[in-house]
Amino acid sequence: MGEQVEISKDIVSKEVLSQALHKENWEELWVILVAHTINRFIYRYGITSNKKDLIERADQKLSEVLSLILIEETRKWNRSEYATLKDFIISVIDSHLNNSFKKSRSKEELKSLVIDNSEDLSREDTLAYEEQRKEAFQFLEDEGATDEELMIFECMAEGIVKPQAIKEELGISDSDFHNAWRRLKSKLKKLRQKLS
Repeated sequence: MGEQVEISKDIVSKEVLSQALHKENWEELWVILVAHTINRFIYRYGITSNKKDLIERADQKLSEVLSLILIEETRKWNRSEYATLKDFIISVIDSHLNNSFKKSRSKEELKSLVIDNSEDLSREDTLAYEEQRKEAFQFLEDEGATDEELMIFECMAEGIVKPQAIKEELGISDSDFHNAWRRLKSKLKKLRQKLS
């Protein structure tokens, strides 16, 4: 009979996925997904073009992600890992961005994407800041920070520091925020020691 590929019972079938997609409020979800993608562009990959360009790029990446899920069907939704459709799509976005930046961007290309648009910081200051920020992200990732923790840190790096504002920005619940914040705080303590 040959080897049978075991399909986890937690993998959502095409029908269930289709129902979930129909039930979703796409106007709201699309805004969240675009914001998440732009956040990743800026804080994980250092891309700082103008807003219009970032939105167009995010739309493009999201189309690719939906194509992977719906047309090529190479990404499967595992309910035990991602409770909601939104969580699942966000995980696919992160993985897709990671793959496309690893593959398609040489360091030179990345540099040319980073347009220095900060008037008040000198070029050196900006680069030093970016460098430190990347180091901080790398450190947190090495410490095993979850996506939620990294997104909270991104908000803080962006100057959004009030818990309520962060929760609204990320669309996460009080309990998810508090759990992630508790874990992140201990990592930030280590990070501060490292930086000092």
